[in-house]
Amino acid sequence: MAVNLPLELIHGILDYVDVETYVAARSACHSWRNAASMSSVLRGALKETPVPIPPRTDLLTNEEWNAYFDHIACLNLLGHRTHIDKTESRRDLPEDCTPTTVLAASQDGRKLVALKGSRATVYSHPNKHGRWEFSLASSLYPLWTSVCHALIDGGSTGCMALNQRYAKHRIAISSHGHLLAVGLGKTIQIYSLSGSADGISSPAEYSINQSNTVFASPPNAGYEDTDGVIGAMEFTDDDTLLRVAIDNDTTTFQPTRVRYLGNPQDASNYQRHRDLQYWRDNIHHIYLDSASMAVTLGAGEEKIVLRGLRLLPSSYKPTSHQHRPPQDPSSLSHYFTASIQSPTIKSYCIGFVTISPTSPQIVTLTRLLPSRQHHSNPPPTTTTSKPTQPAPQTDTEHITTALQTATQRWNPTNLPSATTTHPILSISPDNKLLVIYEPGAGHSSFTSGGALYVYSISDHPSVYKNPDPVPRVITPTELQSDTDPKGKYPPPDDIPAWSFLLDVTTVDIEELQVMQAEEGRSGYVVGAVAGREALEWWIH
Repeated sequence: MAVNLPLELIHGILDYVDVETYVAARSACHSWRNAASMSSVLRGALKETPVPIPPRTDLLTNEEWNAYFDHIACLNLLGHRTHIDKTESRRDLPEDCTPTTVLAASQDGRKLVALKGSRATVYSHPNKHGRWEFSLASSLYPLWTSVCHALIDGGSTGCMALNQRYAKHRIAISSHGHLLAVGLGKTIQIYSLSGSADGISSPAEYSINQSNTVFASPPNAGYEDTDGVIGAMEFTDDDTLLRVAIDNDTTTFQPTRVRYLGNPQDASNYQRHRDLQYWRDNIHHIYLDSASMAVTLGAGEEKIVLRGLRLLPSSYKPTSHQHRPPQDPSSLSHYFTASIQSPTIKSYCIGFVTISPTSPQIVTLTRLLPSRQHHSNPPPTTTTSKPTQPAPQTDTEHITTALQTATQRWNPTNLPSATTTHPILSISPDNKLLVIYEPGAGHSSFTSGGALYVYSISDHPSVYKNPDPVPRVITPTELQSDTDPKGKYPPPDDIPAWSFLLDVTTVDIEELQVMQAEEGRSGYVVGAVAGREALEWWIH
């Protein structure tokens, strides 16, 4: 049995395995774990990884070598991508819902609202595996005012003809299911589902291009207001903020941006800050706008665009970022994640934004996650024969090739391109995983579907810091620039956290969520909604 193999033979075997097999060996029986925990063997295993390695074994103790290896394995999710169970099923919906019904579920998944015309129906789930039960139905008669706005804004020629970019309702239900946001075209209305007639007849109302808005921080010069339409909405931050994804923008920041509406600083003035009156008073407050943040980052030197902006929970407190801007009592600060796109950078980032009503916002990037931009594919093997043109692939063959190539852990196929205009980002409740969906990625041509990537965004100090880190690659554009755009970007992480390719889908994902597995199961579950289809990936 392998358990009884001599130590020297186990070391010889470990010299020829890939790093994820090495991780598995460290979780095996006592003799294999001991053999895989020796500093000299660990150093050899790390040579395969794109991380700095101490030049001599004696620079770290054996305990430090093991801690360093475990840290690398954690940040790069080594071993996890080889234990994934995927399930596909029809989405669990009430019987009277059709494929055209507009739907939204609460964050805990226990409430579902369906919008048909002006009628909103609320269903509840006694338990996750039970059937949906009817809870409430209400006619939202003021909703027709948003249809009128859309008819006017859309420039339609027929009396009831809607321009395609204005034609679809978008809805969101609050975390506890008592507020419903309905968007159409440029107009958002928020209703109370608590049963009061006033909550239905007098909704909070806002138009994304109205002039009487209030910015939490005044935008810098170069900011342009949006002329787009509502693409998606969701309540966040204990229902004190409404995240609005805007599509069809034709300004400098086209075609998408993200805007957060609400005024969390004012929430304490309400008995129940999540009630409708809070939104009547604060729906016109623009808390954050990704275009405004991009202007701040660019500082007039280069065009920067932030895509898929998402605020991180207040519980996210990285140890590596200690240099926070000075704060006055009226300021608020948040960490965020987004895709950052500029002439010099295409990556996913983590940043820090400080908002003050008396001064412009301060935006600082704290991490740039590895992307495909600066990681070229491995060079092909040399040959004396004339290279042949690769045979054209069908889309199915292309997907299969991408998934097979991604089995090589350090192949750039595992990294997102960060060039899409419509990324969907989701963060796990414990702030450890970031899952990204890029429409069109993983396909031979842009078609239905896209690719899912998983990053670890855990933040722990490393036991080893490279004394001579490799600087970020400087592009020709930067070399010719009189400014120094490099200064606005953070240095490379001590340990780069590579994502891995979770899957390539052939259906368009509309909603994405990553949750910790239910009690009795370890790991995480990535859930996605694609029309009437529900997809799940259980990462062990």
